[in-house]
Amino acid sequence: MIPPTLYIVGGAALAGFLGGWAVCDWRADSRALAATERLIEAKDEAQAMIDAGAVKFETFRQSIGPERERVSNTIREVYKNVPVSADCALLPDALSVLESARQRANAATLGQSGEPMPADSPDASVGP
Repeated sequence: MIPPTLYIVGGAALAGFLGGWAVCDWRADSRALAATERLIEAKDEAQAMIDAGAVKFETFRQSIGPERERVSNTIREVYKNVPVSADCALLPDALSVLESARQRANAATLGQSGEPMPADSPDASVGP
């Protein structure tokens, strides 16, 4: 026969084991929650950066809207009722419009004005 004190000791050991298991589980849940909160915070920061970039892009896009419309209309005016040559070459007027539009677009991409530098500028000799 097993003495009753052994049952008490075994029950206390089992309760201690299950209690330790529960505490360990609670700690793991707490660590997982902390990691999730850090991830949510990092996601919010990244989303704020993306939103700021989107607002900047939309502002830029709206600011160049009239310019895009003007260039498009100018190109249409140059090509309106113009016979096309046999070799499909661009007319000099159309070529100058397209070239200036290309230069402005490339300069806008780099954050520059697109205007050529004056010849008397000290940086005029420096190439792109």
